[in-house]
Amino acid sequence: MWRALRLPWRKDVLAGADLDGNLYFERSVRSAQRTRRHVMYKKNMPIAEYSDQTIPVQWQAWMRHTRKQPPTIQELLQDAERRQRMAENVHRLATKEASQGSVAGPEVAHTVPNSHSQPQIATPRTSPPGESFEPEGWAPASANRAAARSNNDRN
Repeated sequence: MWRALRLPWRKDVLAGADLDGNLYFERSVRSAQRTRRHVMYKKNMPIAEYSDQTIPVQWQAWMRHTRKQPPTIQELLQDAERRQRMAENVHRLATKEASQGSVAGPEVAHTVPNSHSQPQIATPRTSPPGESFEPEGWAPASANRAAARSNNDRN
């Protein structure tokens, strides 16, 4: 708690911590209009492994000055519970679809509105959509040529 006190000789002030034990600090800089914010990770990792995904979204928003107040532990716990419920729901739906045998079947193509035919099964493309495209040769006409053509067309 002593790190959270804003004392005149202290550079970094503790703003909070996340559920992983990472500490978030804020520093007032006289020349800057807003404070500088940074994180001290609990575990040391190689520099290539640091990314935005290693910290919670709420703390990311705080560090980017999108939100003014740092997130609370209760907010982080609620988000962790929400993610847990979401993972359980995804697992439950996946097992339900697997038991019904309708796992990622073929796509159904759209039919013409007034036709009475059955929906057709779409065949997967063997090549990317723009692979057979060949551009035509075209060069913009200069302003003098365009003016000359319009004069010829009038005559």
